Amino acid sequence: MTTPQQEPAGPHATRDRLIDAISAHGPITARQLAERFELTSAAVRRHLALLEADGVIEEHEVPVAHRGRGRPSKTFVLSKAAHEKLPGGYDELAVLAVAELARRGGEDAVAQLAARRIADWESALSAEVERREAAGERITRSRRIELLAELLTDRGYATTVRPLHVPLPTAGGRPGEIPRTLVTAQLCHGRCPVLDVAADHPELCEAESELISRIIGAPVQRLATLAQGAHVCTTHIPLTEGRTS
Repeated sequence: MTTPQQEPAGPHATRDRLIDAISAHGPITARQLAERFELTSAAVRRHLALLEADGVIEEHEVPVAHRGRGRPSKTFVLSKAAHEKLPGGYDELAVLAVAELARRGGEDAVAQLAARRIADWESALSAEVERREAAGERITRSRRIELLAELLTDRGYATTVRPLHVPLPTAGGRPGEIPRTLVTAQLCHGRCPVLDVAADHPELCEAESELISRIIGAPVQRLATLAQGAHVCTTHIPLTEGRTS
């Protein structure tokens, strides 16, 4: 008879093996997992407790009609959040779906889909601006851009704001003349949730730029996109023309 091992591999390797087994064979008990991997029950329960605390797995509720006498053993399955993180071919399906939409309805249909996908950005930001203004905060255009970046980060874009000050040439170059400075900002997305689709359908990027322009209340220009091979999506936003000393 094989003696159960404490840890046949590193903790991360053991964790990954348990996740794979729960995914394929769940609902499954700690005892069954211990037997499958020749681990001690204590070692398996320690890993399961950590996985459950991290939201990777969850206890499976056994229907009352299927319960036997006595206290049923705990069984585990992957959580919904874990399933959403696993590769499942959704990107490929989305690419095919949008391609079929374009084939049947043309570019206008894709443009309408692109606009609809992000339609709630404006209402969500307006609600946040109203909440902050009610609390006494003054929302400038620069602050609105910052709040938009926070919103987009929550939507999976990993967005940051990079302020820029561009010196403008003076007309006469007279001594003592205070130079003018154009204050701008760049809204940068480090990730794109629809990258695979946007690579074939720039309408998605165009819809985002149009909506950002409407939200900010200023014309904007998309300088680079991840879909085109850049390391970040960059949108140029003019702010104000000021003076520096």
